Amino acid sequence: MPAHQNIRVPNKGYAAAIAGEHLYRMGPLLAHQLFAAVEFGTDKTTKEAALQRAVTSGWLTEQADGRINLSPAARAHYDRLAGLEAVEYVGQIAAVRTPPDIFARPPLSEKYIPNPRGTRLDVPDWSVRTGASFHTKA
Repeated sequence: MPAHQNIRVPNKGYAAAIAGEHLYRMGPLLAHQLFAAVEFGTDKTTKEAALQRAVTSGWLTEQADGRINLSPAARAHYDRLAGLEAVEYVGQIAAVRTPPDIFARPPLSEKYIPNPRGTRLDVPDWSVRTGASFHTKA
């Protein structure tokens, strides 16, 4: 297996991707069984070269008994596609230190507090709108 951890996922139509999907469903296979199931090429050297590229790229691995299997990164990719990704336990949500208290809040800003003398009763005529208009008066 290569030293890097980020393995590039092959495109859907390529033989490595088709072989990965087949191995995910069927389990590890011998090379001639995999060649019978997936089209790696027309002649023997092309098939072996394509399979060797998939192994050296880290998408597939060769077991000690000679079977071809998915790499752990490829298996994790197909698990994620199948919705089998395990959710990491991150603990519990911390409780609030103090209970919420509306009286402990800071006071309102001065601009939101109404005038203590009340509203103005003598509204000048020039400040009242006469009708629907896009021009503001005063």
